[in-house]
Formats: sequence, C-alpha cells, structure tokens
Amino acid sequence: MSHPSTAPPSRPSSPAPLYRRSPVRIACVQYDVKLGRVSENAAKVERMTRDLQPGSLDLLVLPEMCLSGYIFNTPTSILPYLEPQRIGPTSLLARSLAQRLRCHVIAGYPEALPSAPQPSSSLEGLSSRSESNAGPSEMKQLEGEGTGVGWNSAVVVAPSGEVVGNYRKTFRFETDKSWAREGDGFMHFDLPEPLGRVAVGICMDMNPKDFVAPWDAFELANYCRDNAVDMLVVPMNWLSPPAEPPEVTPEEDPESPSESNLNYWAARLQPLHDPVPGYATPRNEVADPIGGKEVVFVACNRVGTEEGTKFIGTSSVMTISSNPSRIELVECCNISEERILLATVT
Repeated sequence: MSHPSTAPPSRPSSPAPLYRRSPVRIACVQYDVKLGRVSENAAKVERMTRDLQPGSLDLLVLPEMCLSGYIFNTPTSILPYLEPQRIGPTSLLARSLAQRLRCHVIAGYPEALPSAPQPSSSLEGLSSRSESNAGPSEMKQLEGEGTGVGWNSAVVVAPSGEVVGNYRKTFRFETDKSWAREGDGFMHFDLPEPLGRVAVGICMDMNPKDFVAPWDAFELANYCRDNAVDMLVVPMNWLSPPAEPPEVTPEEDPESPSESNLNYWAARLQPLHDPVPGYATPRNEVADPIGGKEVVFVACNRVGTEEGTKFIGTSSVMTISSNPSRIELVECCNISEERILLATVT
C-alpha cells in the first residue's frame, strides 16, 4: 500500500522505453473454473491453449486461483489445495506453458506456508462438517494457529520455465480472510522487453483496502505511478456486487462485457490517466515527472458460478496515459464466454 509523502516520490527508471520498440502480445485465458477439480481445470487450460503457436505471445495470463477455484470458507476446506512454490500444480502448468509458447506466464494459486506438510488423503477428506469432530490440537494445526494457512498468490514464469517472481495478495476479500494471510505489499518485476516493469495485483488489490480506505487513496494505481510501471497485470475472480435495496440488479447481456466493471477498473486507475491532486497531495507538489507514460492494464477474470457466486468475466486489456489523459480498451471478453483473449499493444 502506498502512503502519502511530503515530497514528490522518486521514480526509478524502468527497463522498457517510454514508447515500445516492438509491440507487446498478450493473451488472457477466461474460463469456468470448477471448484476443487484441479486436474480437470488444468486439462481445460491445456485444451484452450493448444492452438497457440510458440513465439506468438509475450505474456499469457491465467485467473486468480486458476486451478483450485475460489470459494473456500474455512482453513480446512482449502488445505488440500494449497500449493508449494515452483512445484505445485499451477506452477508446473505455468512452467510448461511458458516453455512451449516461449513467453512469460502469470497465474494465480493458493500458496502453502513454507513449513506446511503436503496434503494427505486424510486431509483431503476433511470438510466443514468434520471440523466439529477435530480435537483442539488438530484444529490449531489446520487453522495455522489463527494466523492463516497460506497466501492468495500469483506466480511469474519466464519463457525458459524458470520461476522469476511470486506475488502475495495485499488486500484480502472476505473469502480470503477465512484462510489467507496478508501479503507483504505491492510488487513489480523487471522483465525483458517488450514487457518492461510489470506490477502484479490480485483482484481485491484494485479496491480501497477493506472497502473502508478513502476512495482517492488509489493504493495500487499510485504504487504503479510512483514506481514507473509499464504494465499492471491483475489475475482475478471478480463478481458484480448486488445492488443495495431498493435497487434491483439489472440482468446483463451474456454476450456483452460488463460495462460497469470496465468503468470501475478505469476509475480505480485514475492516477494513471488523470493525476489530479489527491486527498493528501501537498499543494506545492511539482507536476508528475513521468508525464505521458503509457501503462498497459491486463485484467484476467473467470466466468461461471461457484457456491452461488457468479463471476463476471470481462477479461480485458487497456492502455492508459495521463498526457494526454486517455484510456483505450484494446480488447475484452464478454461476461459468459470461455475463450482466449488476444491483444496486441503497439
């Protein structure tokens, strides 16, 4: 989370030029993730990406918790699906895709604590109903002594198949708080051109912290601005919140994207396209030194319904700049389709 300062923040140079010397080719895999069916979900991703040609992409993105599914309301329910870094099912899939397609891959997964034992058959049979039968010591072990049993994370893999980054979600949604620890803060990774400096966020990171921080704190967007980020990649499990009574949520066209969510994401990125003074900006602050720098925003969401929760798709690629103030929607999916979004940013 970025904090207001009394002086303009320093902005370290990024490895990519202000204007790219070559286009960046991006793919997002939008699909209906089935809760707890890791092998089935991995097989679907393999099928969907089968026709992509090696060397045709620079970046492939998979959604948040892309193989496990998302709605786990207790520590014991997610325990069998927690993955170690590098050698878990998501990392192995991402590494395989990166090597085959010769591109970087970013994918979300539930990360196990470093000291966590590998799930056993006895743990896989645990459910919320069996928790009441667990003894105090067993529950203490399963619930991580009340501190969380893992992290909601994203892995970054190079074309060689090497894991070059791991990000842990900073702002947790209510579902995350039932099992996940808070991450260590926003991060970016300096990757080869044409990607450049890539920040990774996960879903709730786009929102004000806990939905109670000031709207114009713009935590993630300010982090990207202050660190001269070239690209912001956000794996997500994003849903449309229900309207507050007496409003009724209108039925959305399944063949169209969610315009309300596209507009919301653009609004949350305001410091990148309309850097007006914020709630804590000193009056004597100089003009933004990064000027008209273009930032590529990549949102990779899922579709389908899980435990009664409907996910809104609308995976998209946007380009954003502040001088002149501009947002361009390069490509997006609708709210229901399973497909590979392909976008080229020149």
